[in-house]
Amino acid sequence: MTAVIPLPEFTKNGCVCEKDSEEVVAPIVDEEDAHIIVPEWRLQKVQSPIKLTHDESNEYDHFEPLEFHGHWDKGGKATFKNNGYTATLRFQERELPLLFGGPLHHDQYVFEQLHFHWSDDDHSGCEHIFEGKAYSMEAHVVHYNKKYGSFKEALDKDDGVQKIQKINSSTEVASDCLTWMTEAAKCKGYYTYQGSLTTEPYTESVTWILYPTPIHVSREQVAHFREMKSSPCETFNIVNNVRPLQTPPPHKKLDVIYARSHKNSG
Repeated sequence: MTAVIPLPEFTKNGCVCEKDSEEVVAPIVDEEDAHIIVPEWRLQKVQSPIKLTHDESNEYDHFEPLEFHGHWDKGGKATFKNNGYTATLRFQERELPLLFGGPLHHDQYVFEQLHFHWSDDDHSGCEHIFEGKAYSMEAHVVHYNKKYGSFKEALDKDDGVQKIQKINSSTEVASDCLTWMTEAAKCKGYYTYQGSLTTEPYTESVTWILYPTPIHVSREQVAHFREMKSSPCETFNIVNNVRPLQTPPPHKKLDVIYARSHKNSG
């Protein structure tokens, strides 16, 4: 969900291969999560990502619990794919996980996909910044509102990394592959705000839920992501799929809520 920062003389969907010096154009990657539109009343004129500071957030203790259902279950298939821009995880042949409660109120949100963001070093791959600290990666878990029936219908409404180095390659992973998120999802507090997608067209349609406690990974694990190829000719790697921090306009007060409640998961 971020905007790509092109390398010199290189665009997301094309590269110049050494062989015959002919331009080779990769398939256009469909950034389906970049086209969600919501009613005008929800537009806050706040672009994402942002810098979060606890002292500047509004504490709120009265949300219903934010509940994860089915995210850690076994069964069905889980597939990682290199789409030339990031590594994306999707589920098949199973009931998709649901997220509800908290700032989502009475709506239920269906898991669509998970993807990652990283840069060419270990200090700038995280899009959102917490208390001035930047981390090596950021994971986005994308859900859509269940009332629309499918992610496609919602568009106009309000360890496998080594095996997917080549663009459009995929690999099957364990169906309970999201268990590494359980502790973070059970933490006592999270930040939430109404922001935007971090890819074009940057629609302000996202209810962000951000956990401040980092999940530790090794430098070697992060380095594997940087080995993924961004084009068929395999000349370039995906080394920077991070959108820079966005600053709200002077007349717009950033409304970030720090919510505290006991989290349930299933």
